[in-house]
Amino acid sequence: MNKEEFILFQWKEAQESLNKFMPMMAEEQMNASRTSIINPLPEEKKEKIKSIPFQEEPRSANDVMDDLKELVYKYRTMQNNPRFFSFIPLALSPISVVGEAINAFYSPYGGSHTLSQGMAVAEKRLINWLGEQVGYPVKELGGLFVSGGSMANLTASIVARDEKLKDNEFYKGTVYISDQTHSSVAKGIRVMGIPRANIKKVKTNRYFQMIPEELEKQIQEDKEAGYIPFLIVGSCGTTNTGSIDPLHKLADISEKYNTWLHIDGAYGASALLSSYRELLDGIERSDSISWDGHKWLFQSYGCAVVICKDRQAMARTFNSNPEYLTDIKSDDSNINFWDMGIELTAPARGMRLWYTLQRVGLKEMRRAIDKGFENAKYFEELFKKEAYFEIVSPAQLSTVNIRYFDNNHSEEELNQINKKLSEMATKRNKAIYYTTMLNEKIVLRFCTINPLLTKKDVKEVVEEIKNDIVSLGLIK
Repeated sequence: MNKEEFILFQWKEAQESLNKFMPMMAEEQMNASRTSIINPLPEEKKEKIKSIPFQEEPRSANDVMDDLKELVYKYRTMQNNPRFFSFIPLALSPISVVGEAINAFYSPYGGSHTLSQGMAVAEKRLINWLGEQVGYPVKELGGLFVSGGSMANLTASIVARDEKLKDNEFYKGTVYISDQTHSSVAKGIRVMGIPRANIKKVKTNRYFQMIPEELEKQIQEDKEAGYIPFLIVGSCGTTNTGSIDPLHKLADISEKYNTWLHIDGAYGASALLSSYRELLDGIERSDSISWDGHKWLFQSYGCAVVICKDRQAMARTFNSNPEYLTDIKSDDSNINFWDMGIELTAPARGMRLWYTLQRVGLKEMRRAIDKGFENAKYFEELFKKEAYFEIVSPAQLSTVNIRYFDNNHSEEELNQINKKLSEMATKRNKAIYYTTMLNEKIVLRFCTINPLLTKKDVKEVVEEIKNDIVSLGLIK
């Protein structure tokens, strides 16, 4: 390499490095179901990472890649293991990885139609198609890909605020969520300047769905107190239970009181592509929706979309038209993505999903999503066979919550028993099911979105829990 060249721009080396390390990384992922799920970072390895200097001279690609493989990425929780049931697991498709890698090599500018015309047309086509699945009119809808549900919910909430409140009314605006709404929603509401006291939590029913009568009662009280109700956030798949709020009833109330209706579908909107899409009836009446590709569409992290029924509402909020962008500003036919959200510079986050859907087809995607429904129901069926298991929240979408229960222990003792059952599984490291809290009960939560989970896996996990209950002397 001569003095005029840069290691920074050696594409040949990039090709050689990927040719060497991609097979090893792919092999590791293929063996994910046969390895430990949680891989904690030993103290000596932590110190080793901290001791690696940033030096003047270059290191060999092999040495750097070895450090990444053996020190950095080796120590993580394998969320794509089919027996990892906590949170909303990452059921990562290798097809998504290929799509992301291709996009990374081209690195198109994701904010502008003019600077990346092919990408912009492809992503807009995908957004329009996803919006059609929701039931929005394709000629009017708009959206953009963002980093995750947090940013999607924030983006939609800002649009709602600007459409429903005057600038001097922010302090009067009230937002309505349920006691099961994802925490990112309230965080975003605070970020956009709405007082904490103006975020009203509505009670849920025994299926952990927002109670419409309680919602309307709260709205009426707030209006009488001089507040301006402007945003209702419904859930399409809560994290705790997979619950879907009564969408038609929320829409009725939203229309009656002239609020914006946003649906947090980060987890559950993917059911629109399943055989169970009728569960989401009414979602088409919402004004906006968030939808995470990196949840139930099996994408790598950083692939989510926010879609509004009226794209002009997004443009009214986010269009800025600085002088240095005059030559490539939006027009009626080509609205730049930077005029639809907060970010100016952004990657083309949707292209991996575009690639995945084109490569595998809708039938395959439907089959994979359906599997999550089926496995959650199968878990519930097996737990129902034993009298000492209580179904605290039945299978909804791909989530079911249970707990060990008997009449010989207090509620506090039962909470500690169920916490212990989760800890025993974590220590065994063959299946991970962390606890959550429902109605002040500690429960074992199972989210089964990974389509590689088999009935045999489900049976074995249930048997392990039963064996742990025996080992604790709770049953014979």
